[in-house]
Amino acid sequence: MSREQQLAEALVGLADSFADDVDPVVLVDRLAQHCVEITGADAVGIMAVTARGDLRTLAVTDDQAGFLELFELQTDEGPCLDCFREGHRVDARDLAADTDRWPLVVPFALNSGFRAAHALPLRVHGQTVGAVNLLLRRPGGLAPLELDLAQALADVSAVALVNWTPDPLRATDVASSVQAALAGRAAVSMATGMIAETAGVSLAEAHGLLRAYSRDRHQRLVDTAHALIRRTLAPDAVITPRS
Repeated sequence: MSREQQLAEALVGLADSFADDVDPVVLVDRLAQHCVEITGADAVGIMAVTARGDLRTLAVTDDQAGFLELFELQTDEGPCLDCFREGHRVDARDLAADTDRWPLVVPFALNSGFRAAHALPLRVHGQTVGAVNLLLRRPGGLAPLELDLAQALADVSAVALVNWTPDPLRATDVASSVQAALAGRAAVSMATGMIAETAGVSLAEAHGLLRAYSRDRHQRLVDTAHALIRRTLAPDAVITPRS
């Protein structure tokens, strides 16, 4: 199977949070296994934040006691904990050089045969809810493409995990979500037209201005569109870049 096929199947499987057999345990197990298969990592562990704000191991690709203990150590220090606290990827391409940074985790990892590690955030709408740890038995770490693919898998999984519910999804819930999406698209189209007319630019350029305005202010595109339609936001504010 090609890399493209693997990735496509992984994303479909992770996004299918409406399937009857998908629960949080199945979801994170899939994520861990997909990360191994697609990135070439030797082992993967996933940690999630508890209600008390600390991390706990949610899934691992190796059930050996030593491997589990390695992740238990990372509740106090390590790439996963730093990734969770800082909200961005942490790379340790040569763990032997990070003994001072993680004096407990690094010796244990090296003794277990791991020489490099990456920790990727599990995040939803800018909020980090956990971390994915990719471990390798060789120094140097993974290539940027592999890390980007793993982050994409983690992002899809985090959204599905947060939106999971033990109650069966009703047909009306699906219909409502689709209608909300259609209404949002209509609002964006209307707002795009307003920007195009005011600025005298093409629809494509107007849509770019709308997206840039929303992105720079960390707003949802549909919220910016609604503000324009309701006249609580002037088109000129979107057209003129913020200094």
